[in-house]
Amino acid sequence: MTAVVSWCFRWSGLVAALWLTALAGLVAAVLHTGADFRDTVDLPAADSTAAARLLHRTGAEERVVVHVPDGPVDTGTGRARLAAFAARLATIPHVVAVGPPPGQVSADHRTAVLPVRFDAPAADLGQGTADAFADVVRGAGDLTAGATGELAAMTAAAPDLGNAAIGLLAAALVLLVTFRSAACVLLPVVTASVSVGCALAAVTLLSHVMTVPKISTEIAALLGLGVGVDYALFVLTRFRQGRREGAETAAALAVAAATSGRSVVFAGVTVCVSLAGMLTVGLPFLDGIAVAAAVSVLLTATAALTLLPALLRPVAARMRIPAEGSGRRWAGLARSVTGRPGPYTLAAVLVVAVLALPMTGLRFGVPDAALDPPGSVTRTAAELLRDGFGPGADAPLLVVGTGDPSLGTLREALLARADVGPPATLPHGGWLLTVTPRTAPGDPATGELLTWTRAMVTTIGGPDTHVGGLVAARADFSAAITARLPLFLFSVVGISVLLLAWVFRSVVIPLTAAVMNLLTAAATTGAVVFAFGGPIEPYLPVFLFAGLFGLSMDYEVFLIARIQEAWRRRGDTRAAVVEGVAATGRTITAAALIMALVFVAFAFVDARVVREAGTGLTVAVLFDAVVVRCVLVPAVMAWFGEANWWFPRRSRAPAARELVGSAR
Repeated sequence: MTAVVSWCFRWSGLVAALWLTALAGLVAAVLHTGADFRDTVDLPAADSTAAARLLHRTGAEERVVVHVPDGPVDTGTGRARLAAFAARLATIPHVVAVGPPPGQVSADHRTAVLPVRFDAPAADLGQGTADAFADVVRGAGDLTAGATGELAAMTAAAPDLGNAAIGLLAAALVLLVTFRSAACVLLPVVTASVSVGCALAAVTLLSHVMTVPKISTEIAALLGLGVGVDYALFVLTRFRQGRREGAETAAALAVAAATSGRSVVFAGVTVCVSLAGMLTVGLPFLDGIAVAAAVSVLLTATAALTLLPALLRPVAARMRIPAEGSGRRWAGLARSVTGRPGPYTLAAVLVVAVLALPMTGLRFGVPDAALDPPGSVTRTAAELLRDGFGPGADAPLLVVGTGDPSLGTLREALLARADVGPPATLPHGGWLLTVTPRTAPGDPATGELLTWTRAMVTTIGGPDTHVGGLVAARADFSAAITARLPLFLFSVVGISVLLLAWVFRSVVIPLTAAVMNLLTAAATTGAVVFAFGGPIEPYLPVFLFAGLFGLSMDYEVFLIARIQEAWRRRGDTRAAVVEGVAATGRTITAAALIMALVFVAFAFVDARVVREAGTGLTVAVLFDAVVVRCVLVPAVMAWFGEANWWFPRRSRAPAARELVGSAR
């Protein structure tokens, strides 16, 4: 590691040029090839997938909802405007049929629904057709129009990274106030920005070879900017310490590489390993998010060890190195915690309990289109359908089959709990019953109706009958993720414990770290449920758990490495904890605040899942830095004493040596 960092420092111009060339090349490739993001969820064994195959053998069918504000939609000028709009819909590429106006009309005669059929499934039509479809719907003139369906959903949450600049600006202000150096502001921000720019371009190119949802770019930017600034900051902080102690520039950088540089490598690998746990769920949708986030983290860690030293060389000689504080406040806090670990542990557990309490109301599911970004065609359609046809009109259950059951009997049975349209014959054969819930798509009662409907369909309709539609597909998606959660949790926790055990040669430290991270996960999930209610996207806890487990390991490594260094010198665990907290407290809390400011900037974007992720990770890093690193870690290590360092077949090495490095 020292050789790599030193080489990048000596050949700073070449390294900077290589990074800028890589950024320019990746951006140019993206401009040439474009993006191929896909939000489709592949569940081949699901009942809703079987229904979708029967329904869309001849192509996707979307519903366009049109509202006339100044008169009836089925007579007079309203009917004429609707017919003209239907003619424009028919000119969209790949459209093969538009239902004749006025279509299905609401009770007040102000809203109509027109079916629009395409010649291929939505996944095959691509983003270009989806955008063209949305443009015509938005351009309805004096009509209010929206669209619902798989193709329309592809336009609902386009990536918007504008808030990232706000997060970086806030992070720069914290860096300036904390370290009182322009170099400490510019170097981490520039390093993170260049590496994340490369990562976003790389993720966009990856969308051509694997399933990558559009939300992946925002997730990659969110994680990359957060950890990128932190990684660069830890290396720079250790370099400044060496200079403060009188070392020459090259020697100080070599020490920083041997200590904090190794920490960055381990932290980055740990984050990626945690994200790789998402692959155990077995869904390409989640695989794309995991790969995108891991690419961003790897590139930011690489930039902290290559681009940062290159950028450091021109300013190193002129860098102002202010005197460092004594860390007496942090030492005093650590003495208080280690002297009375019982009360502090109890207080921390109570904080966890309060934050985690809303978890009791956790419900998995994909929120309905009424929570899509304002102005999207899907949200407009959801609002028009709710106002014109009732709360369940945006998410009907589609009962479809190819056999010959008693449709009358099945329809009569379903009418007991929902509104059911007359049987319809599908163009390619088969039949369809449209079951409209009397409750909203996200209402638990709608989920209960789905379960009951499937039971009735199995009993009366037979094995050739399936239940599809948006609510059914979302329920099957949630069930698929929930079924794999135990394997995911075990893999992330198990691998992280093994990594920490290997690095620190300890059994107790990795196990306590795992327990503390589980407490952080509970507090984070509770905070998200409290802030957003339900339902919560089923893949969000998976991403949050993987992300926070990896990120919390960053601070665990930086803190425990310094404590272990002091323990090897002193042989006294409590004194080592005090010294480690005093040495790293200021930097770790500043780094956590910076990361939180970057994350919280994403809590105000249009896409709901990104808001949830930004809020969750903000709570996670602040809770981890304030409650876990400042209270729980010192208290628990004081409880265990010398047992912290027990490891099978290990003989204690008295020499002072840093295995991973520290944050200071």
